[in-house]
Amino acid sequence: MTRPLPSVRIGGRLADSIAVTTRHSASLYPWQIGSALPTGPSAGPVIGLDVLAGRTVFHYDPWELYARHIITSPNMVVLGQLGKGKSALVKTHLHRQLLAGRQVFVLDPKGEYRALAQLHGIPHLRLAPGSSDRLNPLDPHPGDNPAATQRRRATTVAALAATGLGRDLTPEERAAVTAALTDLPPAALLGDVVHLLLNPTDAMADVLSTGVERLAGAVRPVALELRRLLDGDLSGLVDAPTSCHLDPDGPGLVLDLSAAFGTPALVAVMVCAGSWLAATLTQQPSHHQAGSFLGSGPSAASGSRQRLLLVDEAWALLHLPAATAWLQALSKLARAHGIQLITVVHRASDLAGQADTGTATQAQARGLLADAETRVLYTQAAGERALLSDLLDLTGPELELVTQLPPHRALWRIGTHAAVVDHLLSPLEAQRLVDTDASMRRRHTNRAGGQGSGS
Repeated sequence: MTRPLPSVRIGGRLADSIAVTTRHSASLYPWQIGSALPTGPSAGPVIGLDVLAGRTVFHYDPWELYARHIITSPNMVVLGQLGKGKSALVKTHLHRQLLAGRQVFVLDPKGEYRALAQLHGIPHLRLAPGSSDRLNPLDPHPGDNPAATQRRRATTVAALAATGLGRDLTPEERAAVTAALTDLPPAALLGDVVHLLLNPTDAMADVLSTGVERLAGAVRPVALELRRLLDGDLSGLVDAPTSCHLDPDGPGLVLDLSAAFGTPALVAVMVCAGSWLAATLTQQPSHHQAGSFLGSGPSAASGSRQRLLLVDEAWALLHLPAATAWLQALSKLARAHGIQLITVVHRASDLAGQADTGTATQAQARGLLADAETRVLYTQAAGERALLSDLLDLTGPELELVTQLPPHRALWRIGTHAAVVDHLLSPLEAQRLVDTDASMRRRHTNRAGGQGSGS
């Protein structure tokens, strides 16, 4: 019997459909050839072709790799220059994991994941001035006890204030923030925290063994910076009750932060949205979901659900100590709860070169990389070789390779294994998810006479 195989895009180009007999179709999957990475349908969704293993089919699934003890951390870091294919990879990875029944959550700074949300029926929350969508980073979550809620709120407020101030908070400032959050109601907003910091109560001062006036003076820089953020950069975004309800059994959520992209507000918005999302994801899943990483491979119960959390354009966070610390904490949190955290940066220097050598910020950025045992490298500049060698322990041939890769081909480092993979796209993925030039062509076509949409 002959069965047609669907067209696929190889290296960014669409290949013709082919037909094979079922007797010979196994030759497309020569599992006995290549690296020690899992192969075959049970190894997870197809990514592409491994050019170093006879162009065998390359599968990738962090849960399967964990179950086989190939990795101990699910997290992934994707590095690549603009236009080399990293966005296409991430979008199709999420799409294929959704088809496999996983949940996907996206921090989307550029507004590029609406198509993914539409294709899979994922709720899409756009935080923008004038939009009806709002997000309250202080939301309590089911299952939280009061102490856990207070700790999470204190961490979020401190990270937000430190991001705005460009420095870590002093011990007294952190203590004041914690004291202000002690008696806040479940529906508290960031504005309520600002009010208490500007007007400390006697109870707050007593807890810290100080006077009200002295406490107000000590914490005033934090209060004023939070007030500036709420009145300015974050106005209309995170200063009202959350406008959506996240279905724990749904496909996930896309948080569109594109209104803040390219503005000073981006980092603060990402911290607020990421803190809220992380707190939501680490709650106890519904009765038929298996949220832990252990035992969540193919042998787990059929109703198990694993989750992926994407922080796109993560490089934007790595120049500020507080934001870098928050992102590393998010990485460890995801690992502890069996969530694959995917961070996307442009170059190795994003992970090491934005802070002085030896600083805590640099150590945190390197820690983010250390927590990710899947590293995907698209084309890197030749000037990055020394840093790539230092950060990723690449061999000489690998260093030479990553500076000459064509678009849509990447070096994958998974634990101690390596593969060079040509990414495959289906026609649907190429047209619906990956065509980021469609809007540019549409504008050009409209100027030329309005012939069609160009997509």
